[in-house]
Amino acid sequence: MYYNLKPCPHCGGEAYLERKHRAFINAQTTRVAFVRCTECNARSGRYKLEDYGTRNASTEAERLAVESWNRRV
Repeated sequence: MYYNLKPCPHCGGEAYLERKHRAFINAQTTRVAFVRCTECNARSGRYKLEDYGTRNASTEAERLAVESWNRRV
């Protein structure tokens, strides 16, 4: 899915949506989505893909990450 991302509010660099697996204690893995700047590595908040139900979990988490990035000043 394509998202319209604003430039980084810190350096003006290009941003991209990233999905990662993060390992936690007891070998539990949580998948997260967030937006990151290619220049200065600034990030949006991280949104757990599992927190938004099962049908549209990825889409909802990605949408929230993009919205939080685009609201930054």
